Amino acid sequence: MKEPSIVNANKQEEYKENIVLYKPKSRYLKHGSLAFFSGGLICVIGQLIFRGYHALFQLSDETATSYMLITLIAIAVLATGMGYYRKGAQLFGAGLLVPITGFANAMAATALEYRTEGLLTGVGSNLFRLIGPVLVFGISTAYLVSFSRLLIRMILH
Repeated sequence: MKEPSIVNANKQEEYKENIVLYKPKSRYLKHGSLAFFSGGLICVIGQLIFRGYHALFQLSDETATSYMLITLIAIAVLATGMGYYRKGAQLFGAGLLVPITGFANAMAATALEYRTEGLLTGVGSNLFRLIGPVLVFGISTAYLVSFSRLLIRMILH
């Protein structure tokens, strides 16, 4: 009769062999390429919008940049509301999380999710639920990096 530890070890090995057959293959190159090109495409679209505002309306660089950002945010919010952003995120993955459009999508998706609970108690109280931690850690990290840079500069000079 076999010892229980040997039987368990055999079952574990058999399980590991079987699970490898059903495990999905990693597609890092495909997903990485899609994310790279979709994120780059958003940036190219942003640059084209910027150039268009700059050329058509003779706006300064700063004003054209502001309008371009507002336009990208509006496009992301509309795409979220119509369900296109989710479909695009499933296809392109992290490429659509370019900061400005990803932030707009997260805010719009949260607002849409809680709209049935009312404007104040639903949308208002839950709007920053998803984005709040990103803001807290983003601002904290920016502060720490800036403060560290200041300290290093003070020490070196």
